[in-house]
Amino acid sequence: MQVSKYFIYGASFSKKGRYYQYYLQGNTFLGQGFIEGYHKYILGGIDGIIPEEGEKVQGDVYELDQTAISRLDSLFHYDTKFRKEVVNVKLENGETLQAEAYVWNGAVAK
Repeated sequence: MQVSKYFIYGASFSKKGRYYQYYLQGNTFLGQGFIEGYHKYILGGIDGIIPEEGEKVQGDVYELDQTAISRLDSLFHYDTKFRKEVVNVKLENGETLQAEAYVWNGAVAK
């Protein structure tokens, strides 16, 4: 089964969050870290990130199977409200790896 690395952000996806069990449980947690050049916004019931110079976003990296990716694509309305971008994640252990992240396609009030 093919797996892909994803940068997952937002408290709803933490192990105590409301989305963790359905979307992430059973997938491989690779570590906590952050990405630079993005800012996180609360967009109703879900968080979204957009490119923004000088900002950074904390999150977790997971290796996700296709079932988890399909569920997240649906949740994030992939290809309409969100797109996927490859980001460089700096993990707490000092390692940097590439992962996909869901990035908001719309505008936000700043």
